[in-house]
Amino acid sequence: MARLRQKDKRAVLILLIALVLFAFVQFAVSPLLAERKQLERKIRSKENGLTEMQTMQNEIKMLSRQNNSFEQLLAARPADFNLFAFLEEKCAETQVKDNISYMKPTNATGDGAVQQLMVKMKLKAIRLNLLVAFLERVESAKNIVALNYIKVDVNEKDHGTLDVTMHVITLVQSELIGD
Repeated sequence: MARLRQKDKRAVLILLIALVLFAFVQFAVSPLLAERKQLERKIRSKENGLTEMQTMQNEIKMLSRQNNSFEQLLAARPADFNLFAFLEEKCAETQVKDNISYMKPTNATGDGAVQQLMVKMKLKAIRLNLLVAFLERVESAKNIVALNYIKVDVNEKDHGTLDVTMHVITLVQSELIGD
């Protein structure tokens, strides 16, 4: 370096400083910036996952409260409640017992502590006012009874009457089904 002129020495020094700065940026700063971007992406991903988990947790809490309210309603209902007998009673109250074509109970469905029971029934040649009175008495939040399916046809033989096929459901605690 001693043989180089002062101007050349400065140029070499500036080149060395630029080379060191370039190496520093390339091998120290760039990887740090890339790592930072990757960490920011991971943080956003984790935040989205956390938000999704909180949403699921809220849904689980809501479903748990609903399940508890169903269990409370089931506990408040008479222990000897029977859907088939309940429907027969409502038919007698509304004077549609003579219109029953059939009533078929089905096996319990569902898993867990609460299961669903269903009775399929068909009423023939029923007047509209009697059908409405029957349906008003059948659907009962107190007894957890609901209409799941209904098909209404005009009766061809007896003018002014209807043929009705329906599925009435209720919920029961699974340990009570075997009784």
